[in-house]
Amino acid sequence: MRAKSLDGLIVYGIGGYLGTDPGQPNVVYIASFAGFVQTYVVFPLEGEPTVFTTWGNHLKNVKQTTHLKDVRAGGMAQTPLRVADRLKELGLDEKRIGIVGAMHWANINLPYDHHIAITRALPKADFEIVTEWFERLRLVKSDEEMAYMRRAAAMTDAAYDLMVRATRPGVRPCDLYNIVLRAAHDMDGKIPFGHVGRTPMSNPDMIYAHQLALTTPIQMGDVIMTEIAVGWGGYFGKIWGTYFVGEPTPQYAAMFRLGQKTHADLHSAIKPGIKGSDLARPCIDAIRKGGYTPKTCIFGWSNYNSPPDIRASGDTVTDPDFVFERNHCVNVVAWPVNEAETAGIWIGDTSVVSDSGIENLHRYPLAEICVVR
Repeated sequence: MRAKSLDGLIVYGIGGYLGTDPGQPNVVYIASFAGFVQTYVVFPLEGEPTVFTTWGNHLKNVKQTTHLKDVRAGGMAQTPLRVADRLKELGLDEKRIGIVGAMHWANINLPYDHHIAITRALPKADFEIVTEWFERLRLVKSDEEMAYMRRAAAMTDAAYDLMVRATRPGVRPCDLYNIVLRAAHDMDGKIPFGHVGRTPMSNPDMIYAHQLALTTPIQMGDVIMTEIAVGWGGYFGKIWGTYFVGEPTPQYAAMFRLGQKTHADLHSAIKPGIKGSDLARPCIDAIRKGGYTPKTCIFGWSNYNSPPDIRASGDTVTDPDFVFERNHCVNVVAWPVNEAETAGIWIGDTSVVSDSGIENLHRYPLAEICVVR
């Protein structure tokens, strides 16, 4: 904050994904808590931070959850003005204040009405949107954070294994989602989402796992695609898995082999100091030479989505200037699809950049063909 000449921060969080975790990663990072609907934290350079929860009848429980000592009720529509009042209490009404929004990845900062209310209440303060700056401070994980990540990856492995073992004809994708959900909660964890989809390999129409698991029963000859994340304390593992109900067709077997090679090539290529542009060839070449379209991607994952956002794009990749550092946590996803984008597989994990390369935090053998019956 001193380097940015900031005297205080407004940290905002809203909603989440379609799971049981509240989301709001920037708020959770500061407060180890996120409330219903939305949460604010006022974080001064000097003085006591304050967390504002939505409803006053939640105050007692919030105080049992967060380590921050000053917990106040926001009062729904009144919350922005109460945030402004707290900034005045701290003597920041004519100072520089950074606004840390809900998620830079989605360009969500403050709601328009909230932004207007706060800035009008403090007309002499100087405000700056600093969401991207704040989130980049979180990219390199501490040893304590890495312990959380390793546990989260192990929890994800356990839930994924239970889901695969339960898969058979007649089971519905929503049943598999519920297995992941129960497993996560039995381990005192949460899920930000649980994508599970199925399509017949003989007439496919899916290259991305369904974000809302459907009730159509699984049949022999289906391919299952999943994006499963389990974690605790705001840190999550994630598995992008593909497996088969019955033997894979020649098309799916070919795509899986290309995914295996691309996944291995990326793990060999990623290390501290390389840039996103250095990954263009391992992202693209093997899949394209095999006759398929690469949708391969590498992006930050731990406290929800974060940089980099490296994706195969024509003959190159997006985010070419991103530089990998030790203890960056990323998803590495090999993802070949057919030209019509009706058939595809993915093999993806959560990994950490180490001193010498990259380490897959998961122990489940994702890169091996898995057939259930």
